[in-house]
Amino acid sequence: MSIKIRVRGKVRGGVAEIKALMKHPMESGRRINKKTGKPYPPKFIQNVEVAVNGTKAVDAQWSGAVSANPYMAVKVKANKGDEVVINVVDNTGDKGSAKLKLK
Repeated sequence: MSIKIRVRGKVRGGVAEIKALMKHPMESGRRINKKTGKPYPPKFIQNVEVAVNGTKAVDAQWSGAVSANPYMAVKVKANKGDEVVINVVDNTGDKGSAKLKLK
């Protein structure tokens, strides 16, 4: 299953603010299913990378403590016309990617 990412960005004075919304359940593995009495299996985003023109600008390590459908905003050095790529990987191996051309 692919992780869906919506991404936007805006450049001001050589700095781009990148905003991303990721559709993911972010299950920690500690919540109990009331019907079965067993915990839901853990499923959470582990790694988030933001690259500008192929150069890694952000490398974040996440855990099950992040809420479902996480929102992330970062500021990176960039100019109009630069390409931003966001890649995410969760603990089960599911991946997601999004590209953005800055305006």
